[in-house]
Amino acid sequence: MSWFFIVVLIVASLIKILAASAPSAVVERIGKRFQLHPSLSYDVSVKKDGEVLLDEEKQRLLDAFNESNFLEKYYYPPAPEGIPYEIEAINERYYLYPYADRVDVFKYRKKKVYAYSLRSEFMQRQVHTD
Repeated sequence: MSWFFIVVLIVASLIKILAASAPSAVVERIGKRFQLHPSLSYDVSVKKDGEVLLDEEKQRLLDAFNESNFLEKYYYPPAPEGIPYEIEAINERYYLYPYADRVDVFKYRKKKVYAYSLRSEFMQRQVHTD
């Protein structure tokens, strides 16, 4: 009986040590799964008012999205106004509503909606040019 306890204690200790000192690549991969505002690659589809954006415009918008600052998460999202930018990635869709003081983002993933706001000078300037 005491051998069983010693073996269980050693196995539990090894699991604790492995979990506490996981490689950074494993930690980053797990963290990306729960990240609210991820960085997007250029292999996504970007539309505005149903029209696909040109490659140059798409790259500028995605660069601005990736470099934008996260402001806050909405637990009760506001009603969107205007025509959004639609970004379709693998298993996710983003709707970006630029305003003069912020950019509201609605993220749809697996029948769930996450809403948050960003600060991006480039996207906020798009309100005045459209």
